[in-house]
Amino acid sequence: MLGKSGTEVLISVNGQRQATLTEREQSLQELTSSVVAGKTDEGKQRAYAALAKGNTHGEVLDAIVEAANIVSDLHEVGQYDEEKISAVENAVAACLQILEEWLTKSERRFGLKVTVGPVGLKSGVLMSVAVSASLRSVGFQSTSLSKTQTALDLLRNSEELDADLVIPILSSDGDQHIRNFAEAYERGGFRNKFEVIPIAPGLPDGVQTSLSFARNSGEAVSKATQWALKNKRMKDQA
Repeated sequence: MLGKSGTEVLISVNGQRQATLTEREQSLQELTSSVVAGKTDEGKQRAYAALAKGNTHGEVLDAIVEAANIVSDLHEVGQYDEEKISAVENAVAACLQILEEWLTKSERRFGLKVTVGPVGLKSGVLMSVAVSASLRSVGFQSTSLSKTQTALDLLRNSEELDADLVIPILSSDGDQHIRNFAEAYERGGFRNKFEVIPIAPGLPDGVQTSLSFARNSGEAVSKATQWALKNKRMKDQA
């Protein structure tokens, strides 16, 4: 039975009232708000509450990642200091721990190793952890190299970890950073060792590059998934 909005009431199941769609959405919004505020304990409570109201693990993860994206953008323009960022990082880590069992099961899908790391990005730890969790959720064995580093350091560390795919997170000044990363990738002889999909949010249209880049974390995860499926088909046909 539907209420005035068409989504406000759901029929009870086995005599138990189910959370309405509105309540489920609100619980996710409350989770995002708690993480944005850097409230670790409240964030954990909101994550548990969102799951209890019928949201999927993926929906809860999306709410956490949304918070990380919001804070990262605010930090880039100077609205979050290091103390606030640290609080948000702790809240994200605590909420992701609730999803750890689900993430561990999900990451077995492709059998491919991915490394994620920031290059010249202020809020590198936060975004690296969030993107890595998203990759795990769709089937990758992802490792967050969260400390901000140079392009060459990220590539070398990824090589040591025997990565199949590397996702560097570049700063909003994406044009120059992606050119520098492409140069390090080519000159360092890494092209035959692993694929790369840089996240370059500030990259303008029409920039010529040898790399397949993404403008946000969601696009990067989508491109990585497409690459993995293509890789799997090629192996199956071999």
